[in-house]
Parts: sequence; structure tokens; C-alpha cells
Amino acid sequence: MKEEIDYEALKKKGFLKAKTPGDFIFRTRMPNGNYGAKELIALSQIATNYGRGITHATTRQGIEIPFIKHQDITSVEQIAKTAGLLAGTSGPRLRTTTVCPGSNWCKTGLINTFSLSEKIERMGFVCAKDLPHKFKISISGCLNSCVRVESSEIGIHGAIHKTKLKTKGYIIYLGGCGGRKPRYGIKLPEVYTEEETLEIVKKTILFFERHAKPRQRLALLIEEYGKDPFLKEIL
Repeated sequence: MKEEIDYEALKKKGFLKAKTPGDFIFRTRMPNGNYGAKELIALSQIATNYGRGITHATTRQGIEIPFIKHQDITSVEQIAKTAGLLAGTSGPRLRTTTVCPGSNWCKTGLINTFSLSEKIERMGFVCAKDLPHKFKISISGCLNSCVRVESSEIGIHGAIHKTKLKTKGYIIYLGGCGGRKPRYGIKLPEVYTEEETLEIVKKTILFFERHAKPRQRLALLIEEYGKDPFLKEIL
């Protein structure tokens, strides 16, 4: 009897159905895209033993390994767990937050992007959270849009208050997306504090969770709901 494969369950755990029948792509993530030596050694081991020796860096700062066979998934999971590797995801879920190094080591960084990303996760908004459709967050440390903050559901970058010189804050974009019909997000009117920024992130994700239809991106939901009513509810 042929084994039934629950592709959706595997996708949530980071194993994506590949082009070649019987093959999977193992998608990994680490907080802020920072892979340590231990994780890289484990990735090398998995790629060598189960994935034809290939690794691929994704646009969301994860590392994928293709050509994983279904019968090897349990072994791959065990190696990943032992090394502390986290699984990425796909489908209608919150994706890995993409961040630049920010003030941690970039000379133009104004804000600690790693810290902000970790605080968003501590609020419960962790990669693989089920949502009506894919939902992406990007954080840039300065005005340079290295991680394309305008093209994510929530995009944040560091800035300096014009009226409070030398005071750092956050500029926020909502409702951007890539895909076949890319859109720029709505730029919110202020430079916000960290507390205000986290509250806007929370309200936006909960709004999307409540109102979006299956396979409806935030950009399309805003068009349907109305830009002004949406902003009134978020702000």
C-alpha cells in the first residue's frame, strides 16, 4: 500500500515539495539570519549525506537544502534538532522576519534590528504562525532599503526624528508585497518609538488574522477594506 504523505504538515515543518517527484527541500531559519559554526556544520552534514552536497541561501536569509528524500526526513530532523537549527516554513503563515545587521555592526545602522525582531517574536508572532495567507516582516537599520521594507506586509526602518534631533525612531510601511503584482506599502505619517512600533505590528497582524480571506495578501485586504478605515483601526 502506497504511503500517504501529508505535504501540508511537512511544509509547516520546513520540508517543501520539490520539482522532482519524491524530493523535498529542507528550509531552515535562524533568528536574524545569523547561523553559527555549529549550525553550518550540521547543514553541511545534512547536505552531504542527504542533499547531494548542495545548500542555497534564500532571499529571506535562510538556508535551504534540496534533494531530500521522504524516507530521510526523520534523520534530517534529528540532526537539525541536535544542532539547534530551526525550520523555516512556506504556505499561509508568518514567514521569517528579514533583517539587516542594523547598529550591531553596520556603520549606517541607527537601530538594533536584532533586538526589535526578537521582541516581535516574544509577542507571539513567530515564524510558521498560521494566517490566512503569507505575511512578511522586514526590518532595516537605516534609510537604506537593503531588505526592501517597502515591499513587505510590515516594513520598518530606523530614522532620526526631524523635530527631536539625535532621537532615533522607526518609520513603518504597511501593505507592501512582492509576487506577480508587487505593491509598495503605505508609509505611516510619523517617526515612532519602539513601543509604538511594536503596538502597530501587533495590531496589523491581528487585523489581518481577523479580516483576511484565504490567499488574500494584506495589500488586497486594505484595498477591499479601505485605506482610511484600515489606518484608523491600526493607528
